[in-house]
Amino acid sequence: MLHPILKNRNSLIGYSVFWLIIVILNAFILLHFYDFDFSIALLESTVFNALFAILGIGIWYPVYYTDLEKNNILNFVTNHLASSSLAVGLWLWLSYIVLTTTFSDSTGYISYLNKSIPWRIGAGFLQYTLMALIYYLQIYYQNFKDKLLRESELKALVKESQLNSLKSQINPHFLFNSLNSISSLTMVSPEKAQDMVINLSDFLRYSLSSKNEKLTNFQKELQNIDRYLSIEKIRFGKRLSVEREISEPCLRYYLPGLILQPLMENAVKYGVYESTDLSEIFIKASCREEVLEVVIRNEYDPDYISKRGEGIGLRNVASRMKIQYGRDDLIKIEKTEKTFEVRLLFPQ
Repeated sequence: MLHPILKNRNSLIGYSVFWLIIVILNAFILLHFYDFDFSIALLESTVFNALFAILGIGIWYPVYYTDLEKNNILNFVTNHLASSSLAVGLWLWLSYIVLTTTFSDSTGYISYLNKSIPWRIGAGFLQYTLMALIYYLQIYYQNFKDKLLRESELKALVKESQLNSLKSQINPHFLFNSLNSISSLTMVSPEKAQDMVINLSDFLRYSLSSKNEKLTNFQKELQNIDRYLSIEKIRFGKRLSVEREISEPCLRYYLPGLILQPLMENAVKYGVYESTDLSEIFIKASCREEVLEVVIRNEYDPDYISKRGEGIGLRNVASRMKIQYGRDDLIKIEKTEKTFEVRLLFPQ
């Protein structure tokens, strides 16, 4: 996040005008209530307020790097107590040096300046607190705007996904082949045909009902993946092998609905379609702290991918992850000569 004062010229001008008004008001008070000379009143007001205005720009940095949500109360208070003490001490020391040097022959003003140190310390801490609060309000307001923007982008992406659902979520070629398989099975194995119809029906029902959901239970997502794989296993038989390593607690974690489906379709498409040998798909899920990690790995033919791969599924997944979580480091892809692996992290 950019510095709210230094991010553009208008903000800096507004900040300068604000402190200029404070300088004028402070000088007016010194002239009419303390009966100081005009030069003394104006210079004192300028020195104290201008120096704090400069230090106030720097207060942004301890505020920005001391997040109440990421730090406990003790660390939060300790950090701000240290930074405020440093800021106020530096402010008073510089102001005192400048003013005592300038008005060294004015004993009356020097006496007033020495007596005013205690209440100036309190005023300095108060000004620091007010500026810190203003900065925090700006941070939370910007975060709120960013959240609304991400939600609006996610809604737009969901609408776009609905228009392309048959292409990106339910491959028409997959449906066509499944129906052909069902037709063939009705003659030789009616029981398997019935199971395949049930799985296909449940798969379509889940896919259509989950399009409007932002997050879904990992166990439900995994069950839908199982339906899809059971259909493909009937088609490809022993050519398709699925290995899994899933930690039981991870089933209670959440992830975007249908986020794994395009990856599984890619794994089957590039790993089984063009192969006459056994092709393995490996699914692994682990969870630590507040993160669910899912790994999908499959064997593939590099020549097949280079000729026909469009990357639509991967781009769709990467875009949804970035908009959903506001980060672009949650998906990692690793390729070797024979394997293709996608690693996904889902913050909870």
